[in-house]
Amino acid sequence: MEPKIYLNTMKVFSSLFLLLVFQLSSACGWSVEPETSRLALFKAEREGFFKLTPFYYSADLYYSTNTISTVDWDVNCKEWQKKLGETVKPEDVYTILYETNSELIESAFENKTLQTAFPKNTFIQALLKSKNKAYLNYIVFAKKIEYSSSQEVQWESWGNIGYGNQNHALADLGSFDKKINSAKDDFLKQRYAFLYLRYSFYAGDKNQVIKLYDTYFTKESNTILKPWALYYKALCITDFPMQNYLLSKVFVSCEEKSFAVLQHYNWKLKNETLTLAQNDAERSAILTIESLRNPAPDLETLKKIHELNPNSLYLSFLIGREINKLEDWLLTPQYTNNGTPSVVFDSMSWYDNYAKAKAENYTKDIFYLRQVRDFLISIHDKTSGEQRDYLSAGIAQILFLNDEIDLGKKYTAMISSNANQSIQMQKNMLLALVSLKQDDLKNEKVQNQLYAYFNSIENLAEKDNGLFKNLYSLYRIASDEFYKKGDTVLAGLLNMKSDIKNEGGYSVYDSPYFYSYIGYFDRHATTEDIDRLIALQKKDDKTPFEKYLCTGTIASDINYYKDLKGTIAFRNNNLELAYETFASMPKDFWDKNYEYKNYLNENPFIPKILQKQEERKFDYHFNKTDFIAKLIQLKKQNTASSNLQLAHAYFNVSYLGNSWMMSAYDWTSGNSYVDYIYGDNSANEKKYQNGNYYHLKMAKLYYEKALKISKNNNEKAMASLMIFECNYYGYYADFIDDNRPAFKAGKELRDFYSVYSKTSIFKKYDCPLLSSFIN
Repeated sequence: MEPKIYLNTMKVFSSLFLLLVFQLSSACGWSVEPETSRLALFKAEREGFFKLTPFYYSADLYYSTNTISTVDWDVNCKEWQKKLGETVKPEDVYTILYETNSELIESAFENKTLQTAFPKNTFIQALLKSKNKAYLNYIVFAKKIEYSSSQEVQWESWGNIGYGNQNHALADLGSFDKKINSAKDDFLKQRYAFLYLRYSFYAGDKNQVIKLYDTYFTKESNTILKPWALYYKALCITDFPMQNYLLSKVFVSCEEKSFAVLQHYNWKLKNETLTLAQNDAERSAILTIESLRNPAPDLETLKKIHELNPNSLYLSFLIGREINKLEDWLLTPQYTNNGTPSVVFDSMSWYDNYAKAKAENYTKDIFYLRQVRDFLISIHDKTSGEQRDYLSAGIAQILFLNDEIDLGKKYTAMISSNANQSIQMQKNMLLALVSLKQDDLKNEKVQNQLYAYFNSIENLAEKDNGLFKNLYSLYRIASDEFYKKGDTVLAGLLNMKSDIKNEGGYSVYDSPYFYSYIGYFDRHATTEDIDRLIALQKKDDKTPFEKYLCTGTIASDINYYKDLKGTIAFRNNNLELAYETFASMPKDFWDKNYEYKNYLNENPFIPKILQKQEERKFDYHFNKTDFIAKLIQLKKQNTASSNLQLAHAYFNVSYLGNSWMMSAYDWTSGNSYVDYIYGDNSANEKKYQNGNYYHLKMAKLYYEKALKISKNNNEKAMASLMIFECNYYGYYADFIDDNRPAFKAGKELRDFYSVYSKTSIFKKYDCPLLSSFIN
């Protein structure tokens, strides 16, 4: 499943998260399809679920899958084996019927080279026997009618004919009746009749389809052709309730047509369709079809199906769907950055007060969860075998969602040791969730047991890629639990694992680059956390759990983390630690990594906001170590000139400046950027340097100091002008359209236009826009 990644009001530089966005009252940023961000932990399966794969709960109408069931084809191959003898291998039949181009069969038949073309194929060997000539003729005829009236286009695949047989002739379609009548047994009669029926369907002859079915397929028969033929007949009937009823019979009789049945099923005719059912099993099947595309709470349907057919395989599948709905509604808002479940709202009114809508929906969802829980517990003792194991896992998962961990452990323990591999996988998932909630996550033994649980699921995911969604969800929750218990380092690595496993999701770790290694830690870590991360990276004797978490997630270049540590120290105004950290790094690091060379390339001591575009120069060699060293030196001098330079520097490391990359790794013009991978960072950015990044507080502080102690009117003019700029942009940094009063200039701007009106600074920067603020 390939995701779509939407760019909302932004430009992206070099595919990195260096973002230019316009200031908006609502959030913008990276987003993905709801199905990508949806959480799902429950994926236990029973034998027979494969045909139902398109109907797993999904944010989309159907669950996206690139696999199809071949059970029906296998049945057809075994029917041929039964007819021609046990020496015929079903896999050889499969090769000829479903894997060999029609034109190859036809060409080899015409040239009498079937034996040499397929020398070891037992099906061909049997067909070439004189007693089986009629069956060989059927196969050739069947292959020929895979073409329509055109000799250049294949009927079924719409590909071009590629064997270059100049003598190719289309099958004589007018001889259908003759071939059926001359067939020596029912086996061939039905197969010729099915070819005729299918051809008539695509030719639009509905009456002929119905006639052929009623003539050749109504009597008792075990052939797979019967439900296939019934599917075509159903689509030729104009009585829609009857069409639904026949489609429901196709649905339970074969696997190949299950998806097509739901595509053609006529919805909103449930009651009319149910009146046609002959028994409880048929009524159960109709209710199942009605439920398979219902994205809403559907417990009442589950209860009815249980009354009709308590051991139904479909009941188990629908229980899984209901659990996945609850996971989406409860877990997706809790553990993902966009905060909304994968549902479609009737309107966007919930945007007006999302917190209220979220709380109201949570209350309703928990109430519904408990209804589902009570129903499943009530039927649990009445089940046995695989159904009981499946139900035990489902109940335990719901109890986990309801934070009933101890009772969940009880039902997890009820899963038998003989349960199938998928249910055993679910048991390990449940045990991991219990451990994450209850155990000491700093204990090495606990961590290694978690690794064992994780690894057992990983091994299955290699065969079933659908489990990547479940691993993504499990690691997302694990990351949150480690973070809540104070381990930001392991939480960050688990968060990366989660994104790596997110099947179809936007995973930056497919092609890891600088920021993908530090993104989580940029948002959550302290300098002490980075020290622990560096220590883990250097650790030679990692535990199995640590080895697993570090694989594919931890940077080989330790300087990635040193750069982040120095940046965090700078954000915290710890210039000494920032200098010490940056000084331990290679001097050319910022010339060779990330986007530093492109965005740290201007003089940080000339305020960007005062420069015209044509005045800006991008040839400044910026070195973070030297920059911090100069700030330390300027602070020690504490002169008007040094404070003015400090103020310029702190202005430029804000989001308005030319050196913002000293403080941040991405850029937005406001405080409302959200992306799918790392979430909303505005709360953190507001704290950078005591509010300097958005509100220019440090810059204003040093401009005020310069203004106070300076004896030079040009310096005072510059300080006054820049205090106005800090006040103005600081006022609008949190702008929301809430009818607040317009900004009013203070004494500094009035002084700029009066006291300092004769200075060269005034003459250089005076403009009508500025003067309008003092009127």
